[in-house]
Amino acid sequence: MTSCIIAARLYRPSCTGLPLKAIRLSKFGLKPVICDVPLPQDLAKDEALVQIELTGICYRDILTVKGFFPRTKLPVILGHEVAGKVVKLGSDESGFREGDRVVSLIYVPCGRCEFCASGRENLCRSRRTYGEDLDGSYAEFIKVNVRSLVRAPTGVPAEGLAISACVTGMVLHALRERAKLIRGETVLVTGAGGGVGIHAVQVARALGARVIAATTSEWKATSIRNAGANEVLTWSTGFADEVKKLTEGSGVDIVLEAVGGPSFPESLRSLSWGGRMVVVGNVTPAPVQLSLGPLILKENGLLGSLSSTKKDVVDALEMTARGDIKPVARVLPLEDATKGHELMEERSTLGRVLLRP
Repeated sequence: MTSCIIAARLYRPSCTGLPLKAIRLSKFGLKPVICDVPLPQDLAKDEALVQIELTGICYRDILTVKGFFPRTKLPVILGHEVAGKVVKLGSDESGFREGDRVVSLIYVPCGRCEFCASGRENLCRSRRTYGEDLDGSYAEFIKVNVRSLVRAPTGVPAEGLAISACVTGMVLHALRERAKLIRGETVLVTGAGGGVGIHAVQVARALGARVIAATTSEWKATSIRNAGANEVLTWSTGFADEVKKLTEGSGVDIVLEAVGGPSFPESLRSLSWGGRMVVVGNVTPAPVQLSLGPLILKENGLLGSLSSTKKDVVDALEMTARGDIKPVARVLPLEDATKGHELMEERSTLGRVLLRP
């Protein structure tokens, strides 16, 4: 079955009332069709209208189109990687001003629960996700809740803004908060040529780690090495034995698992005694076989990591502003969203695929 993506006609900000250009999912499994989407109106006091500068394509978007997230409220504008400029506010007391360059968390936290109060708003049970519960960022404009907004520092390019919540901030959360990375440890990054992986290499290096990168795409190896990987492994059937050779038989301290099922068994075998794996993605949402022996006998840790918090995004933006993170991305026009999805599924692109309205 093909994905259902609806692209609307071109809108210009000065032409109020004309159709807005957006990509909207109307039903799982239909072919793309063209439709008109109105400019978001009626801002609540805690909302802002943001003009999108760039928005990223996440593999989660592809899975959403395929129907893997049944809670998605259709029809919905896809996308959750918000980067742009505030053009209108619902209240002067929001803490933001018109003209501010901003990024957004991929979700709206409630701001009241124990998780929100403790700075772990990514675990808020009442959170709503852009592109699933709320209209998303595959559009020229998006209505966002100010609780999800972060003001961008100077010196960060649009590409760096677009990847700060769902890529660099997410990776920072996984390595720093979940895996508790210590400077000098060795980190294995899977899917190292992808949008998450090639930036995970940079984040891990910036945190002081030795980085071993694994990829199935040999043509990406040089770029991955240029991004900061100490060693790059290209593989088709396995990589754990090579990881062991590179670590004198001990294995790595941390695996940043960005692929999920296809590389999970080899990642588990690659862990050292006391090593931990933090899983941030899964491109094939199906059960994986888990051997409990290594977890017990090697005291390995298996961790999940969900998205990013505001602190993670702020810190990731600062790392980008300092030059610790250099975005690797391919930019397509918004109307080529379907092509972007295909490129990601074919693994024929290096780094993140971004859309420009």
